[in-house]
Amino acid sequence: MNNSDTKGIIGIKIDVDTHVGMQRGVPQILSILKKYNVLASFFIPMGRDNTGRTVKRIWTKKGFLKKVNRVGVLQTYGIRTLLYGILIRGPEIAKKGAGIIKKIIEEGHEVGIHGHDHVYWHDHIKDLDRDHTEEILKKSVMVYRDITGKAPLSFAAPGWMINAHALNFFQENGFIYSSDTRGQMPFYPVMDNRLFRIIQIPSTLPTLDEVVGIEGNDPKILSDYFADSLNKEINILTIHAELEGKRWGGFLEMFLQKSISRGFIFKRLIDIAQNLKIKGQLPICEIFYDYIRGRAGEVSCHSAPL
Repeated sequence: MNNSDTKGIIGIKIDVDTHVGMQRGVPQILSILKKYNVLASFFIPMGRDNTGRTVKRIWTKKGFLKKVNRVGVLQTYGIRTLLYGILIRGPEIAKKGAGIIKKIIEEGHEVGIHGHDHVYWHDHIKDLDRDHTEEILKKSVMVYRDITGKAPLSFAAPGWMINAHALNFFQENGFIYSSDTRGQMPFYPVMDNRLFRIIQIPSTLPTLDEVVGIEGNDPKILSDYFADSLNKEINILTIHAELEGKRWGGFLEMFLQKSISRGFIFKRLIDIAQNLKIKGQLPICEIFYDYIRGRAGEVSCHSAPL
């Protein structure tokens, strides 16, 4: 394929939310990516799996019950995972998966941080102060360093929920970028009336769990929907180890096949960010909380360029 055939760039962002996603989903995704010679970016929680604590979202997150019914929560997570953090002490996702993390890196993919306690971050980060936010991030960085022997360069917020204290931490601790928002294009963020020089790479496409049961239930129909949603610039697709790494692997394969046949090229998010940093011209956008179709609760979104 020559450059004239290229239609745009796709960054595949893999969010690992659970222990079962790490142990079963990630190896399956690695196998699919290897088959199509695609490099991607994995984001992994550095602490325990407390998925069972999401049960309270039935009462606190608008549309949560409808969403889990569409996705099939038992088939996706399994009963044991749904008991982690309430009746069973959840496993340490990153530490138990250290060997898998090393394999991810050996195969040329990127590994970034996806919070410490995924559930706690998602549900509370909006209201946390600077000290508490930095305490969580320092613990996460320590685990990351212990496993990889390197300093982290990237972060993806659980549930696309972020605060200004976290952005400040990334800026002061050598992170190249973070991926915490939903939107249209990379930008430099403004939050709490402060500009941060840490590149923000939003997820530009919906996630599978947001459209399954709405746009269709068949992997072919859904892969067509996602492929037809691609633009000629930078596209970021977030997939989940618990979905595309398990019973929705067929969707991922079909999406890769269609995207490659249409001339799109795949890059790790870290490579996209490094290229953007070299170019040095990015819009400045404000981050705010809002609701999007198919997702329960708020997410971080961005404004038009300021």
